[in-house]
Amino acid sequence: MTEIILINHIKTYLTLSEKELSEIVLFFDCHSYNKKETLLFAEKRCDRLFFVADGCLQLYFIDSLGNPKTSQFAIENWWLTDFLAFQDQRPSNFYIETVERSTVLSISFSKYQELLDKFPKMEKYFRIIYETAYGSALMRLKYVHSLSKEEMFFRFRDSFPEFVQRVPQYLLASFLGLTPEYLSEIKGKQLS
Repeated sequence: MTEIILINHIKTYLTLSEKELSEIVLFFDCHSYNKKETLLFAEKRCDRLFFVADGCLQLYFIDSLGNPKTSQFAIENWWLTDFLAFQDQRPSNFYIETVERSTVLSISFSKYQELLDKFPKMEKYFRIIYETAYGSALMRLKYVHSLSKEEMFFRFRDSFPEFVQRVPQYLLASFLGLTPEYLSEIKGKQLS
């Protein structure tokens, strides 16, 4: 049962009764998606917040040359959306797409508001999630400005080995600001 994954994640941060937890999961919809399915389109209102129960998602934008640029990945037990657009209920600047077959729990903005009203403790849960995401974004920005491209790859590989194994090389290269060819070269050097 997919909802158990979310319940266990919530239990990591909060103490709630089983009754509360069983009511909380009713606010979420569960869907399975094939590889390369789009969950959010740029220029469309961002009305959903996604929790990855199984699989991998990417958040990306299209640059001025028409190239997709990956901003973020999400694997099991991670949340993903265009958080600013979700909060303001405006069109997104990003796309969200599955990288592999994925099972996702999602909540609409209106249900999210109802959830927080009915279960105020969930405000703490989401605050922790958002603080962690914000801290990670700051660290990524620090690495972009202070590490060489090679150092950035090795830091990422050492911190998130599951991504290097699961994510196609062209997406990993996009996320790290590299070309796929240069990423191959870096990986080749480490094997030499």
